[in-house]
Amino acid sequence: MRRTDRNRGARPGSMGYTLIELVVVISIGGLLAAYVAPRFFDQQTFAQRGYADELAAALRGAQKAAVITGCPARLVLASASYAASQQAASGNTCNAADVSWSMAVVGGDGSAIAGSAPASTTASPTGTYQFDAQGRLTSGPGTTLTVGTHTLTIDAATGFVQVH
Repeated sequence: MRRTDRNRGARPGSMGYTLIELVVVISIGGLLAAYVAPRFFDQQTFAQRGYADELAAALRGAQKAAVITGCPARLVLASASYAASQQAASGNTCNAADVSWSMAVVGGDGSAIAGSAPASTTASPTGTYQFDAQGRLTSGPGTTLTVGTHTLTIDAATGFVQVH
């Protein structure tokens, strides 16, 4: 008769882990979870980066609208919101006398370029960023914007917007 041993070649008493080994592994796992879990569940960093990208896209949209239409466009930035607009047209040209900037700049999806910041996210410096018909930044509170830990830079000579 043939004898089969399920633990052939195993040392006696080596059937599993000791209690001490299990406690050490579970303790290390618990410490890692306590350190890493809050980083995964805190969405503030992701919200700030998302808003920085959104704001950069809005600035680029205003700049492109100025180039395409030949009329100046601007983006008014408050600490927690923004909106892009242009001067009203007068025939086939811009109405330079329009000081209301009543025409909303429309994005690629057909909606007005405007938005608001997520909770606890602000942008600075606030003010009006204006682009001329050649896409250059002609006025603004600065060429560097800060959104949380992220920075946006605008090259005044070309209107190029970059997120860092």
